[in-house]
Amino acid sequence: MRKIFLVLAVVTAASIGFTACDPAANTNTAYRPANAVNNATANTGTPASSAAVEADIKKLVTDVAAALAKNDTDALDRIYADTYMLVDIDGSVKTKAERLAEIRSGDVKFESITYDEVNVRTNPEGTGAVSIARATSKVTNKGVAAGGQIRVTTVWSKTKDGWRAVSAQATRVTEPSTGTSAANTANANKPAMSNMANANK
Repeated sequence: MRKIFLVLAVVTAASIGFTACDPAANTNTAYRPANAVNNATANTGTPASSAAVEADIKKLVTDVAAALAKNDTDALDRIYADTYMLVDIDGSVKTKAERLAEIRSGDVKFESITYDEVNVRTNPEGTGAVSIARATSKVTNKGVAAGGQIRVTTVWSKTKDGWRAVSAQATRVTEPSTGTSAANTANANKPAMSNMANANK
């Protein structure tokens, strides 16, 4: 009888010991909700409101127009990121240095430029945005008139120094704008922001 009690006591003690040492019970489940919240906060921080980002980007679009209208490369240098790339209306690809150089030299000379139909989409973190706007300009390229209406898509990135334009593409508008253009612009922005969000992951 004593042997039975002794065996039961040993089994019970061993069982308690194994349960107390089980790492799965102590680490994987008990702290999982808190860690998930902490990790999410650490990874994303406090995102800016989309309305605030939209206002910032719309102001920058206006600033770009003002700088181009004055052929002010110093202002453009502050707005364009060092990695800025432009796909121009003729399909050529230009770096920031090349874009600023052609304006400084007078090869590209703006007489006037205005933007309207500005539509902005932001990523959920508030660190990236895409703007699509219609530009109406009077400009010459090596003495040849090259103005008119152009749809400009710009990708913006929030850096430690503020918002910077990192990429842009200009596409000539071949048909008169209609009242549905704003809706078309909004739809065109959706896949662009989705792709950008995926690329940032």
